[in-house]
Amino acid sequence: MFSRAELKNGAKDQLRGKWLLAVLVFICYSVILQLINIDLTNSMEGSMLGISLNIVGLLVFGSIEVGMCRFTLKLAHKDETTQFNDLFSGFDVFIKALVMNLIISVCVVIGSMLFIIPGIIFGIMFSQANYILAENPEQSAIECIKESINMMKGYKFHFFVLQLSFIGWLILASIPFGIGLLWYVPYYQMTMANFYLLVKGNYKRMNEFSYDYKDNNEL
Repeated sequence: MFSRAELKNGAKDQLRGKWLLAVLVFICYSVILQLINIDLTNSMEGSMLGISLNIVGLLVFGSIEVGMCRFTLKLAHKDETTQFNDLFSGFDVFIKALVMNLIISVCVVIGSMLFIIPGIIFGIMFSQANYILAENPEQSAIECIKESINMMKGYKFHFFVLQLSFIGWLILASIPFGIGLLWYVPYYQMTMANFYLLVKGNYKRMNEFSYDYKDNNEL
């Protein structure tokens, strides 16, 4: 059973008492992501600095995404060991995270160049890969991507609608000088973590059922 209301209510409950920590983590996360898009072109020196920051941002992007997934998953499980440093925990899979997110980015860009809709579909198909790597650091980048694709079968439209349901909140959060984003971003990220946990649970149950069915038939 899929319920957007339950995912969002769960996010609010999980953030209760953890808002300050979540806000600090998401501010740091947002600043790091800005390194990827920063544009300093007023001078040659500024341009070189901007390019350098872009490169650094692109290199650390995957690890930061994995770290964010670990942070939100720990909050979702109400793990008392959740801390600010979890944001940087993804560097233990630096190469895998870099390769995986590079593959995903290339596929999404190519899909978008061909036609916008394929790019959106690719993005949705790969949306759970960082969570999978966060929980399973022993898996390869390709294995995480493949598992995300399989996991999202039957859930792509649900994910798309869930994303759309946040547009109104994003607009409202941006109006008062963007201050509302301090509430919006943790709420959004926690809801996405809950979506992953729901889909993962259903995916595992389906696999267990398939294995049991296969074993019974072999008997």
